[in-house]
Amino acid sequence: MPLIIVSRHDDNTAVINSALREAGHAVHCTRVTEPVALEDAIVEHRPELVIIFADEADIDLTGLSSAIFRRNPPIPVLLVRKDVTERVISDGIAAGARDVISLSHRSRLQAVVERELRTRRLQTALDSVLSSAHQYKQELRNLMKGATEAIVDVQEGIVIGANPAWLSLVGFSDESSLLGQPFMDLFSDRDQPSLKGAIQACLKGKWQDATLQVAVQRSDQTPISLELKLERVTVDAEPAVRIIVPAERGGESTADELVEQALCNDPSTGFLLRHHFLEQTAERIRTPLEGGVRAVAYIRPDHFSRVHRDVGLLGTEALIMRFGELLRELLQPNDICGRFGGTIFTALIERGTMTDVETWAEQVRKAVASRVFEVDRQSTSLTCTIGVTEIVMDSPALPELLSAAEKACRSGRDAGGNKVELCDTTSETRKIRVTDATWVPRIRAALMQNRFRLVHQPIASLTEEVQGMFDTLVRMVDEDGSLILPGEFVPPAERAHIIKNVDRWIIGASLSYCSARQPTLVFVRLSRDSVLDETLPAWLTARLSSLKVAPEKICFQVSEEVAAIQLKETKDLAERLTGAGFLFAVDHVGTGRDSTQILHHIPMQFMKIDGSLMQGLHRDTDQQRKVTALVQVARKLNIRSIAERVEDAKTMAVLWQLGVAYFQGNFVQTQGVILESAHTPESVATG
Repeated sequence: MPLIIVSRHDDNTAVINSALREAGHAVHCTRVTEPVALEDAIVEHRPELVIIFADEADIDLTGLSSAIFRRNPPIPVLLVRKDVTERVISDGIAAGARDVISLSHRSRLQAVVERELRTRRLQTALDSVLSSAHQYKQELRNLMKGATEAIVDVQEGIVIGANPAWLSLVGFSDESSLLGQPFMDLFSDRDQPSLKGAIQACLKGKWQDATLQVAVQRSDQTPISLELKLERVTVDAEPAVRIIVPAERGGESTADELVEQALCNDPSTGFLLRHHFLEQTAERIRTPLEGGVRAVAYIRPDHFSRVHRDVGLLGTEALIMRFGELLRELLQPNDICGRFGGTIFTALIERGTMTDVETWAEQVRKAVASRVFEVDRQSTSLTCTIGVTEIVMDSPALPELLSAAEKACRSGRDAGGNKVELCDTTSETRKIRVTDATWVPRIRAALMQNRFRLVHQPIASLTEEVQGMFDTLVRMVDEDGSLILPGEFVPPAERAHIIKNVDRWIIGASLSYCSARQPTLVFVRLSRDSVLDETLPAWLTARLSSLKVAPEKICFQVSEEVAAIQLKETKDLAERLTGAGFLFAVDHVGTGRDSTQILHHIPMQFMKIDGSLMQGLHRDTDQQRKVTALVQVARKLNIRSIAERVEDAKTMAVLWQLGVAYFQGNFVQTQGVILESAHTPESVATG
């Protein structure tokens, strides 16, 4: 370890050498007799420490900075004096020294030298790390610049880096014009809630491998649709989000595929042509649904002759293109859409319930009515009418379904347009499907023969690491072994007042499932009849003791509709169940007249927000405000919120931003599993 000692006496060098070797330092001391020779000695010997005997005559301390402190890192200097006081130490530090020591206190001399050497070595190591980090950062930026994918880094909502591919994508000539700008300024108001939520979720490590569909505004104000991937990264030791637009892979489609695409799709909108829409839709409806409903929508702009006058003959096709682009934004990946001819569009829609289908259609109607369509230098407004018909097991053939949807659309247009109209046969079809005279005996037989099955839908968390939470659904197995959805058998069971027996079967099977599988939490629905059943808590206690299941693993849930009608009974049941250790929830919240009143009156641990509010949530500010209000009330009451029927990443991202704690639906199922279990109850009375 090289040291320089400034002294005219060789004995001083010997004392320092001895003291430091005694402390375990293998030092090599070089003595300099004149301060003027110090700078040359530093260049030659590269010392880690300089010790100056300041009591000797002609020692000038004012020149230390020029010789020492322009080094990086600075070389620590210690002064040696005979008498060391607070004033002497203060004057020495003011002159540029790190400390003042004396030869008479060897232990302090050794401790001070040890401290300064450690500090200098740590500084040297830190400088090396920072230099390497700077080099790595530069190499990373060079790699980003050469990437074909468009990449932008965002930190605290501000753009901190973008590669040439991103700059080209958004229409900027150089990076400096984009750096430091708010990232959200690049996007329309309707995409900002979902994008903000996705970025927040990504920073918290909650964003999964989903992509986000958004529209970015280029520098010339032209919108382009993008599919974004989000990754959490670290930039300058701070968390950031890297947003990537995957490069388009050219050359993957064969010539035959390109020809087929050209023949199948309308060149203006990209939607299927009529013949191919009919083929794909007919094939799809031959495949039974695992859950939810299907419907056909017939969509037609209103008063197009007036619009024709606004934009001219050559502008009408461009206007239809804009209309198609808007419609495409509102479709889900599994939907099938076609241009049926002229200004008419048709779509096959799959959603959780018919209420969800109606909500989607209403979203389309509102989006069209609120948009100003621009064609060249002309602009116009537009409305549309949508006719909807449900597809059920005994529905007529596809042409008849389309005819029914077209008739509903025509009825809405005759009434003035700008409407969503359900066909007349939809409600009648439901009545036919649930005819009690057929269903009640089948339900009784299924209970006696144990022909029910549980289906467990995963519930995912947005705010914490929780696994093993499931929503319990039920299926009935018919005489041929096929599964029947609850929408088929629950309504007749409710009207025949045997739904309580189905509930008992589900509860018994759920307790058995908890005993065998040990999930974190299972949600079990209760019907109105079970809410009114005063014997339920006692029956539950008996079943619980026989299976030795912890009651906190079961959360019983009642719909908001039942809770509103039977408020007192629901409140009493919730108190009795929570008193026994179970959890309680109200589902489908947000569909009633006063949902917040339900939250205040009924003791519950969870609130499930109805899935109809999730349809188009990322672009509907009214629905966002409604969900936010529900979540805020629930949070004040220490109630955790769960969003129902979440279908896509955009909705999940908005829910994150609105403060929703959990979500369930097809978007969760694609990343989880659905568990099925049978149950052999001790006894189930069939009434």
